[in-house]
Amino acid sequence: MMRAPRPEVEKVKLGLDSFTYHHVPAMTVEDYFQKAAALHLDGVHFAGLRHLEAPEQADLSGLRRKAESLGLYFELGTGGTDPDHLKSILEAAHVLGSPAVRTFYSTISRFATDRPTTKEAMRARLSAAAAQVRKVVPICEKYEIPLAFENHQDLTTEELLTLLELIGSEWVGICFDTGNSLALLDDPLESAKALGPRVKTVHLKDYQLAARADGFTMVGCALGEGAMDLDGILEVLAEEAPEANLNIETPMEKIVYPVLEQEHLSHLPGASAEGLARTLRMVRDHGLPEEPELASERGASEQEVLAEWEDVVVRSVRWARKALGRYQ
Repeated sequence: MMRAPRPEVEKVKLGLDSFTYHHVPAMTVEDYFQKAAALHLDGVHFAGLRHLEAPEQADLSGLRRKAESLGLYFELGTGGTDPDHLKSILEAAHVLGSPAVRTFYSTISRFATDRPTTKEAMRARLSAAAAQVRKVVPICEKYEIPLAFENHQDLTTEELLTLLELIGSEWVGICFDTGNSLALLDDPLESAKALGPRVKTVHLKDYQLAARADGFTMVGCALGEGAMDLDGILEVLAEEAPEANLNIETPMEKIVYPVLEQEHLSHLPGASAEGLARTLRMVRDHGLPEEPELASERGASEQEVLAEWEDVVVRSVRWARKALGRYQ
């Protein structure tokens, strides 16, 4: 049964994460604005620069006016820790009025097999990344725009906290993804509790789970239809980060995590038997009896795939509004 919404949660703004429509390459920034407005959402969170490839050449002021004319906020995102790149993105975010800039540690993939196999090597990498980020902290302070590192299936909760500690600035926080922590054998609810005080923006996402002989599969789905304890996570975020925007992300994708294979586990030097067991129990207790087929895997037409995806988005918006006590 869904918990009654906390009063603080009802003030939270709901936005659309651009990754939701990453399968539609022709969508422009303005298309996202129109989509968010049609869904009666409060803003758009551009998780990357795919639709804004050259922010230094774009009409940023015009885009800001367009968003404001529709009553939408505009959150800008990118990836990596290169200081020159981050400075340019923060400059663009200032013009756009973005309340935060999302980034992430790894520019390779969400679970990169180049992750170090020892804690010492990982800390060395985190130290190098922190040194880069410290160079842009004065820009964050100047424009009062926090940099928010996503738990992007590339760093564990403990590693993210270490990175923030090494950077040592309140202007650097977290973009919390409600589903990603499980990929690194962290409990999403416990991750929300640990990272909550530093959360600046949120990817609101759910995953279904299916067991495999070598581990498990995470399957993107509509909010409220997966295994994540979204009610519990929202309650934590309402308490710890009541001003963070919640950006709906519905990644219709499958990702396999062979966590029972030694090669995979070797890139998680901080993993514990407890964490592995907890994750596999979650898959056992809340997983599907078999791995579902996505429309694209069933040989559906492009039109049918898009229609199914759109329905997932609509169901997700409906769930989020009910969860936040915001009935249309």
